[in-house]
Amino acid sequence: MVDMQREEWLSTLLSELPDRHLLIDKNGLIIESFGHIPLSTALSDNPTINTLLPPSLAEQLMQHALHALASGELKQFRYSISPCQQLQLSIEELESLSNTEERWFESTLKPLTRTNNAPYILWQEKDITEAYLHEAELKRLSETDELTGILNRRAFLLALENEMKQSQKQNVACLMIDIDHFKEINDRVGHLSGDEVITQVAHICQQSIRSNDYIGRLGGEEFGIVLPNTSAIEAYSTAEAIRTSIESTPCTVDGHTIYPTVSIGLAELNPTVTSVRELLVQADKAMYYSKQTGRNQVTIYYDNLPTIKIDSPLNANILQAS
Repeated sequence: MVDMQREEWLSTLLSELPDRHLLIDKNGLIIESFGHIPLSTALSDNPTINTLLPPSLAEQLMQHALHALASGELKQFRYSISPCQQLQLSIEELESLSNTEERWFESTLKPLTRTNNAPYILWQEKDITEAYLHEAELKRLSETDELTGILNRRAFLLALENEMKQSQKQNVACLMIDIDHFKEINDRVGHLSGDEVITQVAHICQQSIRSNDYIGRLGGEEFGIVLPNTSAIEAYSTAEAIRTSIESTPCTVDGHTIYPTVSIGLAELNPTVTSVRELLVQADKAMYYSKQTGRNQVTIYYDNLPTIKIDSPLNANILQAS
């Protein structure tokens, strides 16, 4: 009687576990299931992990499971599933998730050996959607310029550094963009309205580049753009498109209509460039050449580009960061 009560309590406790626990064999067959199990799964005959997951994800899980068996160590990995990919759900269960987009899970795979020496894996699946989205939002906020919504200076420099490490022999171009006469704009319409000009320029730049390019605000009215797999000549066309689009787009703030222009410098990654700082300094030098020789133009950096002695706030920032 006591044993029966103990078994009943254990069964009750296991069924109330908040996470899904499944015992699977080396072929992916689900031997036992405990915890939060969808009703349709509990009723299915001889379920396998392919019953629960889309094929590519089931294959990944089995690879981790077999590695856990071979090494005798715990394995963890994260993945996301949309409601329509959860193959085991019934129509009613799918309808209950109709307002849910991706759900994120963390799986822990622990190797087990029963008394008959048969190898099994305990698969614990935990829904981490809320924590993942919170973590992603914190990351986004830490990387985003509050005014414009593009990358902030720190995130831009880190992304450029990663791009340089991965580029190897591929072309990478960097644009440095500065709004012309911005002090006069602020004096005319005020700092808050000047922010509208900064935001408009940032959005025009973002709309003019590809999805794999990226833009960051480096400080004040200065921006950087990285164009992977792009030569200097190709980048020049992009820079010109940005310049002419900004020039021809009026910005109306507080009853004032402003036609901002920008000066752009362009540098291309080459074997002689050994650091992010060096590439940015070259693009910065070309940008200040554009600014000091007439503004509203694009300059490509080259080795004999004349040096114009001027204090560059961005240059100071780069030097402090290096």
